Parts: sequence; C-alpha cells; structure tokens
Amino acid sequence: MRTWDASIRSEDQQFSYWREVLCEAFVSLDPVLKPNHAPFLGKVHSIDLYQTTQTEIFSRSQLINRRWEEIRRNPVEFCFANFQLEGSCVVRQDGQEVLVTPGCFSVVDTTRPYYLDFRDDWRVLSFRIPRHQLVSRLASPRQVMARAIDGHNGLGLVTTQFVYSLEQMMNSNTSMEVQEGLSTTLNSIISLTLGSTIEAQEQDQISVRKAFQHAIEIYITDHLADPMLSPDLIAARFGISRRTLYNLFKDDPLSICGIIREQRLLRSAHDLQNSNHLNILATAMRWGFNDACHFSRVFKSRFGQSPREFAANKKS
Repeated sequence: MRTWDASIRSEDQQFSYWREVLCEAFVSLDPVLKPNHAPFLGKVHSIDLYQTTQTEIFSRSQLINRRWEEIRRNPVEFCFANFQLEGSCVVRQDGQEVLVTPGCFSVVDTTRPYYLDFRDDWRVLSFRIPRHQLVSRLASPRQVMARAIDGHNGLGLVTTQFVYSLEQMMNSNTSMEVQEGLSTTLNSIISLTLGSTIEAQEQDQISVRKAFQHAIEIYITDHLADPMLSPDLIAARFGISRRTLYNLFKDDPLSICGIIREQRLLRSAHDLQNSNHLNILATAMRWGFNDACHFSRVFKSRFGQSPREFAANKKS
C-alpha cells in the first residue's frame, strides 16, 4: 500500500504537494482549490489489484481538471470508476454533466478531457482500470462516461457491494492469480452495469454470477435484523425476478431462504452464548424472528437443543 498525506508538508506547501500526489497516484491533473477557511486536508491510500489500482482519496472542495494540456503531457489510457463515499461531485465529459452523490459512482476516460467539481469535503474510492479492459466490453463507450450510476438498487448495488468488499478480500499476501480474478470480476460487473456488448455478457457470465451472489450474501448479512427480509424483498432490491434469485443459488448447499435462516440462527446462538442476561424472545426478535415458537423449533432443529438449553449449557 502507498500512502500520501499533505499534512506532512508546511501549510504553504501543502497544495503544491497535493498536485504532485494527484499526478503520481492518478494521472496528470490540474487541481484548483476553492475558497475555504478550514485548513487544507488531502490524503490518499493506494493498492494494486493486478493491473488495476484501487485508491481511496479524501480532501477539501476543489475542481480537478484533465484538459488537453494534461492529456498531451501524460497521454495514458485509463478509465477511472469513482465511487462517491462522502460529499458530492459534478462530473463533466463529452458534453455530459451529472451530479454524483454518496452511494453512487461514475466513470471517466483519461483519453479525453473531463472535469470533477467537488463541492464540499469529499471521499472517493477510485479504480484506475486499463482503458482497453473496460472499453472493449462496452456497447457504447462514449455514451456511458459521466453518468451517475445508482448504487442502491439493481446492478449498481451489485457493483458497489462488490467494490466495498474488496478491502476485506485483499491483503499483502493476496496472490496475483486471485488479484487477476478480482480485477476481471470488477471489470465485468462495471461494464454490465454501464451496458456491455452481447459478447462480453456471454464471456463474463461466471464472474457476474459470482459477484451477484457475493453482493446478495453481503446484503443479507447487513439486513438480518429486518423481519421483512425475504426473497421477494431481495429480488426487488437487486432488480431481478424471484426465479432468477433462486437460480443464482441453485448449485449451493443452501437456498436463499436457507442462507437467511442459517445466518439468523448463527447470530442468535452467538448472542445466547455470550449474553449475561437470558432473554430468548429479545434475542429472536433482534435477528428477525418474530415468532418465539418458530424460533425455538428451528433453533432446536439446527443445534439439537432449545434456545434455553443451549444458553444454559454454554454458561455452565
């Protein structure tokens, strides 16, 4: 991992240093700081993911331009997929302009001018992808640049869930083979979300399927406490039919309902094992069970003991 922090420089040198950081961590850019009474802040953390680079960046409000002047000086060919974590950004390229807010993302192409207008303090997770790896998959490459992709539903949700989980999947010991697989999956789901060619869709079926499964599993984990969590709700959230949802997990040991039930039971068992106060009903409701009798029945079927017996035995 590489890290840059403007605070290591004196106040009068921080922004000039920041300009160097942006050029080193990304591509040749022209940042323009907006008036701000707060002290300047700028931090960048970068890690390689095979031929892609994953970078988290945080700073104050500013304009970041890549003009023809910067392109001539640094004629590299990348696409940047920028996931907005905090703050907002107006993105402009090829005559298109869009506001990107937290939870959404956009893509720009470094071979043509683009402009990023960060309107307040901001944090972005950015992926620098070799241009040919992404553009070759897209049906209409120019039309999809500088578009805001909603990361809360459908394929946008699959993409954001996947990229947010990359940090947990990556470490210093991650092999190049695994990195290449993760990078390929990233390119596949981004291109599918933006609009990929028929050939790319056929080629990327396995990668996209795995990414879909992973995103759904993360969604389930994050929403276990919601008693309304169900296959219908998940299918609607991801923009797919209930049948497609079940087909995604047809080769797995557990069905989608089985995954939800298993995760809820494991969380309940953990709480009963570690709680100092025995409250079976509260534990059941905490993890989405709204029927105490049903909870006791499925818990005993899974662990061979009733919740009360399980809790008593673990404490003894």
